[in-house]
Amino acid sequence: MNFASTQSPLYKIHLLAHTSPISLENLESTKTSEDFWVVEERSNSNCVCTKRHNLDRISDLPDSILHHILSFLPTEEAIEASYLSKRWNWLWTFASGLSFHDHQDSEHVTDFAVSVCKTLPLYRSHKLDKFHITDFRYTPHFECYVDYWVNFATTHNVENLYLELDSTEMPYYDHYKLSQSLCTHSSLKTLALRFCKFEPKPCIRWTSLRVLCITYARLTRDMIRKILLGSPALTDLRLYNFEFQVILAPNLRSLSISGLMYRRRFRLRNVSSLVEAKLSFERTMTDHERESCYSKNRSVLTKLLVSLLHVPKITISTWCLQVLSLLTILEVKALPSPLAERKCLVLDTELNKWDLPGITNLLQSSPDLEKLVVNLVPSCNSKLEFKPEFINDYNFDHEEFWNSKRTFECLSLHLKTVEIVGFEAKCFGLPFVLGFVQFLLKHARVLEKMVIYEKREATNQTPTLVEAREFLQGHRDELITDS
Repeated sequence: MNFASTQSPLYKIHLLAHTSPISLENLESTKTSEDFWVVEERSNSNCVCTKRHNLDRISDLPDSILHHILSFLPTEEAIEASYLSKRWNWLWTFASGLSFHDHQDSEHVTDFAVSVCKTLPLYRSHKLDKFHITDFRYTPHFECYVDYWVNFATTHNVENLYLELDSTEMPYYDHYKLSQSLCTHSSLKTLALRFCKFEPKPCIRWTSLRVLCITYARLTRDMIRKILLGSPALTDLRLYNFEFQVILAPNLRSLSISGLMYRRRFRLRNVSSLVEAKLSFERTMTDHERESCYSKNRSVLTKLLVSLLHVPKITISTWCLQVLSLLTILEVKALPSPLAERKCLVLDTELNKWDLPGITNLLQSSPDLEKLVVNLVPSCNSKLEFKPEFINDYNFDHEEFWNSKRTFECLSLHLKTVEIVGFEAKCFGLPFVLGFVQFLLKHARVLEKMVIYEKREATNQTPTLVEAREFLQGHRDELITDS
């Protein structure tokens, strides 16, 4: 055993079972029994052996740490921890966060609401860091319940509030209406709202708010203006499945636009502080709109990208990527896309044939690009609906697509890192991955690193290159070409 001295105190604990006197020489080889020995290594290599019985390292932690640990559990499970011992009886009542998830069927929604109302009065801490309500199936009948939960959170000076209701089948006028007290709660730092609506003329005063996420909401131009003016510290705005017209946010640093945007047009104005943007939306259309949908979609996306030319990092999903393909194919003789200042480009797509022209458009318009990330994610429900006549008129051979392309300025001068995430040997887009990788390896003159990660499961985030290595070795002759 090596007990090297250090300049600052160092403590290492080794747990071993033993029933008789013990020496440091045979400490590591000893085994069995019921008593535990603890070896503490301290400064100047002074070692002390002490004997302890029935060691419970979790219960030995200070209350403040246990409160923090319990805040990561759903409150229902944190309460169940009370049965562990007397010391744990009321620990959950001082947890820094409360989280309630309605996982009951629709017949027990009232039981869930009543349960939450009975639990909250037992909470003892005066300060609440996080309050989270998830998937509660809200109807106007439960307005007084939700009012009570929100009032409880604000009176406990909550900093991170997640009010993620489920009113999928309710018309907009039946969504939960935010109280004026919540709209002026100055302690909020993070606020996530789903299926909520604002007062017609609210006073917004979120002076500490940094992250705002709004899902399934109707936001007028005046409402967005009030939200942004009332949130001077806001740096991260995330909008999902919503309706809006114009965003004017000179101090915003991160923007995400996701979900179904229906048929409404929208614009960005003065987002000069943005350093990161994500376009992961799609616009739906009715049958009678299909004839004019192409031009409308191209117009919406083009204006958005022009507004984001200065943003260093941008993420593009499948639908937007295919609209760019449409733009590239139909306007091949038009002026090239405006040049962007982006340094990092992320593509969220499973990579298929109709993504390819859009990718070339982005590479051509990103002369300073240094990092390219391709997230191979399923996109079965987020593809652009190409008309059959368009496919017939503009079909192309994907196997020859990259062979017909010349290099781009970013590949010759700046692109240093390529990451392909979510790799599977049998993935749908494998032929397109192969062609794209081959093109990059041939033309990226200053490329320093290409990393291929396997498909990431929720329980395993460790990148593994076994399948990728086999894939690359199997196609070595195709990938290694004369430069």
